[in-house]
Amino acid sequence: MHLLLRLGERNGKPDYEPVHVEPVAGHRFRVLYSPGLAYGMAAGDELEVDEEGRYEVVARGGNLSVRLLCGSGVADMEPSLTEQIERIGGRLDGQVRAGLAYTIPLSAGRDVIRRIFAKAKLENPGALWEYGNVYDEDSKLMEWLRSVA
Repeated sequence: MHLLLRLGERNGKPDYEPVHVEPVAGHRFRVLYSPGLAYGMAAGDELEVDEEGRYEVVARGGNLSVRLLCGSGVADMEPSLTEQIERIGGRLDGQVRAGLAYTIPLSAGRDVIRRIFAKAKLENPGALWEYGNVYDEDSKLMEWLRSVA
């Protein structure tokens, strides 16, 4: 099932992303695929979601969400990058013309992940990558990672 999670506002109106989830209990849901736009979560995390789509992560699944974006498109780089991510236990969760969303187990190590994506960026200078659930809106390491970083 999909839930519309609130991203914020655009042109004065609420903006949402549909995210694949499974119900856990009440207003609690488990994320099945790391989203491409919604921040703070990865596949395996559990969310509390209100009627307006605002969400809070209430349990972590031990995964990192990583996104790669490239205005000229990602089709050429996807096969090689996905192969590398699969070798460290990750998976491709979503693809659009200009972006890829991956779920990677935290146990793979952030240094290994950084090397893979830095190489992809070097080979594709227009690309950029980011974590979706590592840093908060002030660019500080999120609390859940401080004990394992």
